[in-house]
Amino acid sequence: MRIVLLGGTGFIGRYFASFCQPSADVVIVSRHAPMAVDRLADVTYVQGDCASQDFVREVIRPGDHVVYLAYNSVPKTSFDDPLRDIHENLPLSISLLGALREIPVKRLLYVSSGGTVYGPTETELPIMEDHPTFPISPYGITKLAIEKYCGMYARLFGIPVVIARPSNPYGPGQVPYRGQGFVATAAAKILRGEQIVVFGESGTVRDYLYIDDLCAAMHLLLTAEVTPGSIFNIGSEIGRNNLEVLRAVATASGTRPSDVRIDFHPPRDFDVAYNVLSSEKLRALGWSAVTPLDRGLATTLPWIAEHLCTA
Repeated sequence: MRIVLLGGTGFIGRYFASFCQPSADVVIVSRHAPMAVDRLADVTYVQGDCASQDFVREVIRPGDHVVYLAYNSVPKTSFDDPLRDIHENLPLSISLLGALREIPVKRLLYVSSGGTVYGPTETELPIMEDHPTFPISPYGITKLAIEKYCGMYARLFGIPVVIARPSNPYGPGQVPYRGQGFVATAAAKILRGEQIVVFGESGTVRDYLYIDDLCAAMHLLLTAEVTPGSIFNIGSEIGRNNLEVLRAVATASGTRPSDVRIDFHPPRDFDVAYNVLSSEKLRALGWSAVTPLDRGLATTLPWIAEHLCTA
């Protein structure tokens, strides 16, 4: 089994590459060469621009399993420059899909965003895949647009694409202070004794997914017999507000929760108050989230502490 990770040098890509070894031949493709310290043994690294169809044709072979992780912004930067968010991400996806019309891959797994494509919800119930999508960030809008193109190419040209909508992943290897990853940044700030901003009385409610559970779901979606164009949520189905997460992180770090320095601000209009995903559809394929938050934090906190000097 040959797995090609497009944009595979980030947190999810690096972890998934390790997760798939040694049973798979893993190729990581990125616009930028990884630092020597980030290189994984027995992984092939290819540097190039996935927006180039000629480059894609050189890298991807018939029968490959392709994971599309490449994305050049995060929610905050998408607000700062919505046009850049579109220009750097949407053309790349359309070019890739166009190239795959000529390359009969086994599966294309597009990793979208369960946390941003749905937008506000009227009730605090786990969100199903058929829930209306009203994203309120440029990041979520572009992610959803790419999903729509994936669905169109699956329908019209038979590209075997499956769309994953993960919740909020965390775990060893997630670098704090990058605009994504509340757990990683909260852990770093608690370990450093820094103040943490919370918007509203208790912050937003999210479900947090340990990286092992996410990788298991992604691997299943690469191999399961599902209809092209299908969409699957990947979440823990357990909602926690920011204060609950901070208490859990503090406890895992050996810090008294009462010692955590919190700066409360008014709620922000662009924050979705509640986002918890239902994974019922994926559980029907045999997957489940098996890592509770306390156990996931027990392995995450030591990694954060060890790497704080490079954060």
